[in-house]
Amino acid sequence: MIRPQFDRRMGWKVSCFFLLFALPSLYQLVTSGAPTWRITSGLVVFAGYAALYVFASTRMWELGLRAKLVLTAVMLAVPTVLVLLLGLSSTWVFVYGLSVISMMLPTAITFAVGLPTLAVTAVLILVYEGLDQLFSDWVVLASVFAATWFMGRLIRANYALATAQEEIARLAAAEERARLAEELREDLGYSLAAITARAGTVCAELERGGASVAQVREVEDLAREAVTQVRATVSGYRTASLAAEVVGARAALDAAGIMADLPAAVDRVAPAYRETFAYVLRDGVTAVLRRASGATRCEVRLGESWLEVRDNGTVGGPSTDGCAMDSGLVERVAGIGGRIDTGPCAEGGFRLRVAVPS
Repeated sequence: MIRPQFDRRMGWKVSCFFLLFALPSLYQLVTSGAPTWRITSGLVVFAGYAALYVFASTRMWELGLRAKLVLTAVMLAVPTVLVLLLGLSSTWVFVYGLSVISMMLPTAITFAVGLPTLAVTAVLILVYEGLDQLFSDWVVLASVFAATWFMGRLIRANYALATAQEEIARLAAAEERARLAEELREDLGYSLAAITARAGTVCAELERGGASVAQVREVEDLAREAVTQVRATVSGYRTASLAAEVVGARAALDAAGIMADLPAAVDRVAPAYRETFAYVLRDGVTAVLRRASGATRCEVRLGESWLEVRDNGTVGGPSTDGCAMDSGLVERVAGIGGRIDTGPCAEGGFRLRVAVPS
């Protein structure tokens, strides 16, 4: 059950404002000439009723259903005592109890309690007070009951809408975090694989005493590029370009000492597929760089609606892990209606192929 948040101070002010409408009737009671005990009892009971009304108005959204039902019974019992003390001309006191009941209870219980109460008061007024009194006091009572019921439904609807908006915002934030994490994984995986491969080559050269400052600078440049990519991703300005990925793949493969056989241009690829193919190329080259099976050659071929990455790495061992496609890439390829095929080549090595059926 929805429990709207409600400003207690506002509830206190509103309830006290509506209690002001009881002052003329209370004044008539005091000056009516009725026995003192009846007047005193009526004022005391009404004071308790007013305090209960203020309490219910400020706390009703916080209570459970059982507490609300208990409060409902009390909010109907107290005005009944007042009517017995003051007479049927005081049926107006039910307006406070019915207004709270119609707002705080579910619709079915509200009408199950409110409609019989209105029916009983209508019969009593009609029998003992006449038709004129029915059209004055009872119509007002019924109108307030209906109006506050609509108000309660409106408050619940507004709260449900606000809750839904918060949930949408939360889901959007979670989706954005997942997107950012995926892009960071792609960027860092690609760059760190290139850095690791190049650093391994430099270390081997150092051990042989043949490493140069230029080779160390290459590792530094790759690290700087990784930082730039991360900053672009976090700031939201990163876009995938197939032409740029071809250039980056050539540099990363060269830095790792892997012969790169890459296309000189990407014009053959349909524009609608280029961004997705850029991610595929990045993932494929990252897999080649991560392999520990000694790939020395990487070949990339492009067509209008397909892309293929091949290498000559040895089948088996850690190399096979590099061919597994992450869910983000699978979703991107599925988004353009394509399919992914990965696995060992007949002539040795591994192949990644993405194609969009005509």
